[in-house]
Amino acid sequence: MNITMRQAEFFVAVATTEHFGRAAENLFVSQPVVSQEIRRLERNLGLALFERSTRSVVLTAAGEALLPLARALLEAGESFTEVAARLTGPANSGIRLAATPSAMNALVPDILRVAEETMPGVVVEELAVETGEAGVALASGRADVGIGRYIDVPARFQTEIVRWEPVFVALSSEHPLAGADGISLADLADVPLLLWPRERNPEYYDRLLEICAQSSLEPLVLVSRPRIVGARSYLISEGRAFGLVPESTANLVLPGITTIPLAEPQLLPMSVAWLADEPRQQVLALVDLVRRVAAQGASRTESAPGSVSS
Repeated sequence: MNITMRQAEFFVAVATTEHFGRAAENLFVSQPVVSQEIRRLERNLGLALFERSTRSVVLTAAGEALLPLARALLEAGESFTEVAARLTGPANSGIRLAATPSAMNALVPDILRVAEETMPGVVVEELAVETGEAGVALASGRADVGIGRYIDVPARFQTEIVRWEPVFVALSSEHPLAGADGISLADLADVPLLLWPRERNPEYYDRLLEICAQSSLEPLVLVSRPRIVGARSYLISEGRAFGLVPESTANLVLPGITTIPLAEPQLLPMSVAWLADEPRQQVLALVDLVRRVAAQGASRTESAPGSVSS
């Protein structure tokens, strides 16, 4: 029984779109080509994968059972070519490190310094990405290692939490609570939360709203750029919004903004991600270096990872 990667790709495309024509458009081939490959696949398997009608295409029970395996096959193929591409590069080539804003502030300077001291001959090239884009940089091949929060990557990558950071509230220096030692979010019920769009990092976004909910706060969300210290930070300095930031960002806000810890501490994870089958020892050495640097710089206020839901 011979099944090609092309047939698996066509099968997944038709199953996803539930339409031969749209699948053909997504694959940049003609519809007859897709139909022919699916028929050939069904003939090789001895199974009907789809129930066809003039209006719809739906998976059969056999098709539903095989779809996850076809997706896994395509994922394995991508991993295979990715590892092969890395093996063809020079042994002493540079390592590309993607880091989101808070990771760039909290870890990257020390990572670069320690890498320069302990990994002679290896060039680590940092790549600054926006919130939620570390996984995109990895999946697209633009980076070899990624650091950020709630990194969303395909199954061929591995992620590991390396640090937990307390959450701080960013608000106007003129706010009545600006001098407090700690803030309960319930006291900010009349102030909107300035936050980047959810689609940038859904899990991170939802975690911040979960933190609000745990303090009985359902904030009005003002959508902004990925960094609260960016162009719309004036909304915070003018008292028209507040932000939630990790400790590593708390000291980097703009004038007119102060940061205060939560009265009931909450933590956010910092993670590192890399290709699970990474063949280059220097990349794995950098991942280990990230672990060590994160552990050395961890805040004394951190607690065990199991104490935080995410």
